[in-house]
Amino acid sequence: MICCPYCLEIVNPKFEVKGHRQVYVCSNPDCKRELPRDLKESPWRVGLVGFTGHGKTVYLTSLFYTLKVLRREKTWDETFSWLGLDENTHKIMYRHVPLFEQSKLPASTPENFPEPALIQFTNIPLFKNCFLSFYDTAGRVYEDIERITEMGRFVARSTVVFFIVSLRDCGENWGETMESLIETYINAVYNKLNLDLKREQHLIVVLTKADLLEELPQELKRFLLEGLYKWYSLEGSNDKTLIRSKLKELRRVSLALKRWLESKGCGGFTRLAAQRFRSVEYTIVSSTGAAPVGDMLATKLDPEDPKRVLDPFLWALEKNRKKGLWEKLFGG
Repeated sequence: MICCPYCLEIVNPKFEVKGHRQVYVCSNPDCKRELPRDLKESPWRVGLVGFTGHGKTVYLTSLFYTLKVLRREKTWDETFSWLGLDENTHKIMYRHVPLFEQSKLPASTPENFPEPALIQFTNIPLFKNCFLSFYDTAGRVYEDIERITEMGRFVARSTVVFFIVSLRDCGENWGETMESLIETYINAVYNKLNLDLKREQHLIVVLTKADLLEELPQELKRFLLEGLYKWYSLEGSNDKTLIRSKLKELRRVSLALKRWLESKGCGGFTRLAAQRFRSVEYTIVSSTGAAPVGDMLATKLDPEDPKRVLDPFLWALEKNRKKGLWEKLFGG
């Protein structure tokens, strides 16, 4: 039994004959979508939440661009790879991402039921093999409770949510804007969809456009600028202790970001998040490295332009990873 990435129902997939092919399909009669033949377990689901203009789709496109860079180079073990598993994912990787590589920003996500980007990863250091499905929904969906209930159920059923927020676009009162979004999301998911966030969902707060945040402490600015894709290099080794050391650094920075947000009047948000989600981590990213000009980047995108876009990705892997009793009790 698996969770179908298209209808999110727990199903027992079966083989059917379509034309001259035998295909693996969802057994839900309202879905019956063709499933990747290697999908033998439920994908780890990652959803993106955020207001319009805060950089959700640009972040996700930048992440996929960076994953393409990792596959081409030996940043991780040379056996590391990934494969897009359906037509929608292939279109994102080979139509949308190349436009981003040529410095054109992706268009905002349309307000409809999202098709997931479904990716099979092979030999990620520490995390080994896994399937991830990413769900991106239009920012307008998160402006009121009823829209989230109707259009955002895919994100609400994700095991990890990236809470995408640009502090530069929150107006003068960052805390007010962030509290509004998180309250709307919690009310819709908990009260309308009857999902227990405290038991089922991890929250990764992703502060986007961080290169524009003059208020950031110098230590955090330095951490951001150091976050090239090469920062994640294992230096020719697949020793999982190196990835663990990176996660230890991300934990330290997460706490520093939480304390900084609280010093800026966002304590209501941090307390609400801690009370309502299974766990909360804080990250900063710069998806493009510099402010765009209209819908274009100022210069052609270079692999070293995106900063720290892999941090939320690593957190998603870590939150979904099965842990032994010792790790659960004492940490990894």
